[in-house]
Amino acid sequence: MYSPLRKPALKIELESKHMIRKLTLVCFVGASACSVAPPVFFPAPQAMPAPIPQPAPQSAKQRFINAAAANGCIVNETNSALILANATLSVEDLGRVMTELRAEGGGEIAADGRSFRVTTGACA
Repeated sequence: MYSPLRKPALKIELESKHMIRKLTLVCFVGASACSVAPPVFFPAPQAMPAPIPQPAPQSAKQRFINAAAANGCIVNETNSALILANATLSVEDLGRVMTELRAEGGGEIAADGRSFRVTTGACA
């Protein structure tokens, strides 16, 4: 006999499967909404390092004295190209600097007459 309060067994089974699917979906959505996201750690900004002090540019004369001192304090035909390159001087600058040093007493023409000896700075 058919009673209006009683549902057919097949319909109850279909509704319970449908209900389980909905309940599962609701549980996953609820769990994901309540979950706490793991903290994301970003590296702390580093303090800027102190700038490296740049040495003041040297004069052509000082660059020549340093380059000559590194090459034995004597400028001759064999090492003049190396001294020019190390001091970043042109041939004209080299002549001017050697003339200034000689006038100031910071250099002299060597005994052979073909080389220049620096007598100031590290060569003193």
